[in-house]
Amino acid sequence: MATARWRGSSYEIRVYCGLNSEGKRVEKHTHWKPDPTMTQKQIEKELERQKVLFENKVRKGEIVNSNLYFRDFASRWMEEYAKPRLAPKTFQRYGEYLRRINQAIGHIKLADLRPIHLNAFYKNLAEPGVNKQGKRDKNGKLVEQKPLAPKTILDHHRLISKILKTAVRWELLNRNVAERADPPKLTGQERECLDEAQLKQMLFLLNREPLPYRTMIILLLYTGMRRGELCGLEWKDIDFENQTISISRSSQYIGNRQFITKEPKTKAGIRKMSIGESICQMLRSYRKYQDDQKQKVGDRWVENDRLFTQWNGLPIYPDTITDWFPKFLERCGLPRVTLHSLRHSNATMMIAEGVDIRTVSNRLGHAQTSTTLNIYTHALKSRDRDAAEKLDKVFNF
Repeated sequence: MATARWRGSSYEIRVYCGLNSEGKRVEKHTHWKPDPTMTQKQIEKELERQKVLFENKVRKGEIVNSNLYFRDFASRWMEEYAKPRLAPKTFQRYGEYLRRINQAIGHIKLADLRPIHLNAFYKNLAEPGVNKQGKRDKNGKLVEQKPLAPKTILDHHRLISKILKTAVRWELLNRNVAERADPPKLTGQERECLDEAQLKQMLFLLNREPLPYRTMIILLLYTGMRRGELCGLEWKDIDFENQTISISRSSQYIGNRQFITKEPKTKAGIRKMSIGESICQMLRSYRKYQDDQKQKVGDRWVENDRLFTQWNGLPIYPDTITDWFPKFLERCGLPRVTLHSLRHSNATMMIAEGVDIRTVSNRLGHAQTSTTLNIYTHALKSRDRDAAEKLDKVFNF
């Protein structure tokens, strides 16, 4: 039952909501100021109506905790919602995003947050100086600093929206203001990859590189697997007789190089793909190389089943191959592309060779073919042009 008392120039209406987890009384309140022209009897009647209205709103969850700051709820969201559900790498990245987010809007109460606050934050993220990464000289000094990429800014927006969506579901907010904000829109830019001639040059020049690096790069290009999936491969995943590779785990290092092994990015990421005899032969050669390394290291070798390891048998750091790849490209005079671009090259080549989209999607480990279609629109347009030319020849227009 709502109660009311005169406080200064208005009535304070309070509703008891029970006890919190610490056993403390929880109440919600509002103020109602009567019109000066009302009689005492009218005031009493209207006050009773205001008490009923406010109590009904409280019971329906329409009244929020107006004193809860964004940073406080975000911290609770990370611990109670995100931590149990997210992969450690994703959880770590969200923590990095929140450091920027809280600097901008953490001091604002949830109930006071507006789209204009978010739009100002996104505009600030696009300014130079926010991104601490960039080109450095040989002494490590930052010589060129670029603004955050639109996709990274959009990722900040998506995190804010997830947090506010949970606040609505937990009945702490009535609406998600992020849905009315204006984050940057991503343009349909093609992903940078090496072309066919450059890939052939890369494969030729790989022959003079150490066998572990050569094997990793060729596997990434041939299978289209992700970096973490490559580092998670074990010898039991290689079926030489049936010529298949099974992908069932992903290796990551987070924070202070804490090693974790997890399932692939999606359930569809757990997959088996066929490989050719040339890849099987390459892997046999690499296994012999690894056996020789074990003999050289002796007792210092840490026994495990991983394909790619450090010098002593421990699982390889994923950043080892990521750091090596651009240096290799520079030595070869090839354009600078990311290691992940090999995955895109793999998909583009399959589509160019007429492999159906379902097979491409399955080999990449995409949960839905629509994901593959959205990412590789440019390659599919090329196939569409080929189809038109073939139809021209058939119908002889």
